Amino acid sequence: MNNKIAQFLALMLIGIFSQFAADIYAPSIPAIATDLNTSIDNIQWTMSIYMFGVAIMQFFYGAISEAFGRKAPMIFGVVIMLIGSVLCIYASNINMLMIGRLIQGVGVSACACLWRSVFRDSFSGEELAQYASYATMVVMLVIPSAPLLGGFIQEYFGWRPTFIFVACYAVFVINLLVFGMQETSTNHNISNINIRVIVKNYLILLRSPVFMGTACAVFLSFGAFFSWFVIGPALLINRIGITPSEFGVISCVCGVVGFGIGGITNGKFVKRYGIPTMLRLGWGLMLTGGVLLFLGHFIFALELWSIIIPVSIFFYGSSFIWPNAFATAFSPYGHIAGYAGALYGTAQVAGGAVLA
Repeated sequence: MNNKIAQFLALMLIGIFSQFAADIYAPSIPAIATDLNTSIDNIQWTMSIYMFGVAIMQFFYGAISEAFGRKAPMIFGVVIMLIGSVLCIYASNINMLMIGRLIQGVGVSACACLWRSVFRDSFSGEELAQYASYATMVVMLVIPSAPLLGGFIQEYFGWRPTFIFVACYAVFVINLLVFGMQETSTNHNISNINIRVIVKNYLILLRSPVFMGTACAVFLSFGAFFSWFVIGPALLINRIGITPSEFGVISCVCGVVGFGIGGITNGKFVKRYGIPTMLRLGWGLMLTGGVLLFLGHFIFALELWSIIIPVSIFFYGSSFIWPNAFATAFSPYGHIAGYAGALYGTAQVAGGAVLA
């Protein structure tokens, strides 16, 4: 297999981990609330706490990756993720579950941050935009499968085996990093662990209108996207009355329709029409999906189809935003990709933590 393709596939398996672990237990939210004798609001908070851990630690992993490379910090982070998963498996109350989820987020933040840096280390220019589109298609096809899998696990085995699966995935990622992933950074040096250097590089990014503009775009779009996995289970399972596995199937169908078709479309037309045009198209489609979802509540009341169609349109639009925003933000900053990955990733995940 071509080395670039093999690196791409390995990177995708690592890159999806943080979002996969965030969404897989979404169908279990009502069941966990009942089992731990707490409110659904508290269980929904565990998702935001997880995202907070993912967001805040990216500054740390981004900085140390410029000193020690990408590979070692990711291995370290996934080991922490594994510890957090074990705590979640044995959680006997809501406080223990929240601590476990926070530790999970702190650990897997390394993958959420540094897979983008590895991506920028490996690709550049138009090739970066093209592969980023394919990456988004892969990631966004896999992510909806997380609640699909979680729904079936919940229905047949309960919610704790969901975290057992996450722990097993962590072991798989550790092995993939150790034995199947090459170090891609060529600029890392221990001397980069210097407060002056760290501040200087982050200021370069913070002062860049292009970088910060695209970071704000993904903050808003990812926040709206993640809100579906926080609110959707309670809305469809408790209010409409579908089963956890049916929620998983619906999320997967919306994702396949939206992200699958969108990723193919963007990958095919981004070179022809350019990144700015594809970004404008994405924003227009996301806005359309949001407006239809809002109006559908008043016109058709709470009907399943009036929710699924706008959500699918929204997913379709977001598939144009993330790869093109990523390519726009990262292209000029290959020499400080660790810092760029940290700040960009923090902005994206913070959208999920704040807006959801």
